[in-house]
Order: sequence, then structure tokens, then C-alpha cells
Amino acid sequence: MSKRLALSLAMLLASGCSRAEYVKDGVATDEGIAAIALPKEQYREMLKRTFLGTTTGPMTLGVLGLEKGCDVLDEAVEAAVAQNLAQWRANLIAAYRNNVPPDQLAEAVQKSPRRARAMLQPHLSSIGDRMKRSSQSLLQQSGVQVMQAASAEAQKVDLASIDMQARQRELDETKASGEICGVRRWQQQ
Repeated sequence: MSKRLALSLAMLLASGCSRAEYVKDGVATDEGIAAIALPKEQYREMLKRTFLGTTTGPMTLGVLGLEKGCDVLDEAVEAAVAQNLAQWRANLIAAYRNNVPPDQLAEAVQKSPRRARAMLQPHLSSIGDRMKRSSQSLLQQSGVQVMQAASAEAQKVDLASIDMQARQRELDETKASGEICGVRRWQQQ
């Protein structure tokens, strides 16, 4: 499933839920905050960007080939998400609660994620800073987990059996398109 399709599906599911469930006694619920913050989608994106932002990540994709490499990356990311999403979600919800006035947060959770983001724009930097402080070690540990899983698959490949120059060209062309493994505007650091 493409990232765009998954995000659209998540938005549809969120919009299908009663917005009344997102506010209780005038306070945004955890479910309401999660509906606008999209922790699962954010965590997946961060893990993929972390992987692709290393030297080893693109090399691994080159060894595996893009199609298989992206599949392996997706599987590794899903394993890390399954293991750590509860903590990531709790950290993200806390970042919103600690940086947005309660009345604004209650109003925002009753909107679509895009409209909520626009409404909360003045607070996003503070939310991001808080999230970085509370989740940096979790992201590092998860990133290592993803890298190890992908690298283990790459080590199974007989390098003599592949044309690395062709794989590098494929990777370069894909990077030039602005999207790789479902991540847009990706650049190697």
C-alpha cells in the first residue's frame, strides 16, 4: 500500500469517527490528538528518513535493488513501529498537550489533520522540540533496528551476481525523481 493511500485511508477512518469522541469535558482526548497528529504515519516517515539519510541506507538499497530494498525497508519499519508505537504515540500526545493551550487543542482535534496543522502552526516548532527531546533515543534505537534488519538482508546477496553500476544508476534516477521508497523530497545527507 502506498504511503499516500495509507494516509488517505487513515484520514477517512479518522473522519468516520465521531468528532465528539475527540473532546471530553472540553478537553482533547488522546484519540483526538492522535487523529490529527497521526503518530503511526509520522513514526514510519521518521524511520524511513533516518534510514535514507545515512550512507549505509542507500548502499543497502543499491545492493538489494530498489524494489526489494524498499520492501525490506517497509518490513523493517513495520517491525519497529509494532514494537515501539505505543511509546512514540504517548510522547507525541504529551508534546501536543504540553505546548498547545487546552482550548485550542480541543478545537483543533475536531478538524481534519491538515486543518488542525494549519490552526496549530504557531505551536508546531515547540511540539517538534518537545518530541525531539522525549523521543530522540527511541528514534535512534528504532533506526538501528531498521538498519540492522535491512543490512542483514543485504548481506545475503552475492555481490558478484549483481551489476552495482546499474543499481547505482537506478538509485540516482529514483533520487532525482524526488521520491524513494515512498519518501518525498529525500536527499542524502
